[in-house]
Amino acid sequence: MRTLGTLALAVQAQGLATDAVPSSTHVDTFSLILGQGHLVVQIVLLILLLFSAASWGIIIHKKRQFRRVALQTAQFLETFRKSSRFSEVNNVCATLDASPLVGLFQAGYTELNAQLRGPTENRPGTPPARPTLKSLEGVDRALLRATTTEVARLEHRVSFLATTASITPYIGLLGTVLGI
Repeated sequence: MRTLGTLALAVQAQGLATDAVPSSTHVDTFSLILGQGHLVVQIVLLILLLFSAASWGIIIHKKRQFRRVALQTAQFLETFRKSSRFSEVNNVCATLDASPLVGLFQAGYTELNAQLRGPTENRPGTPPARPTLKSLEGVDRALLRATTTEVARLEHRVSFLATTASITPYIGLLGTVLGI
């Protein structure tokens, strides 16, 4: 209790001492930015400003990208459900490049075509063999590779936002400590 009382008296005494100081020594954020602050404080503010500008740029870019992805994915699904042949769907894929489902479909379609149209052994005098799927695991691997590629494309630059969100409070704390 004695420590708390001593602290209160010190704060009160400091308040009385600052009342005697002219108000022209008051420092606000804009004066720190405009050059009245220390160089270290200005550097910290500049770093935070750069992180903020880059983050907002990425956020706006990602919002536009995801809106475009959603529209093109809806168009792809509509085409895919209405179509009776994969070749018809593949013809539409060139116009819907933002949709991740297009990448998945094209990877699966390419792998299926490679397996079904591969070399077949026909005996002379027999009807041509019916195309068969040689490896379902091959199609599965192609789809997994395409999934990884599409997820990486959608998550591009999101790790910068995560890093910024975790690191900038510490930069701000450094600025606060240096400013004190």
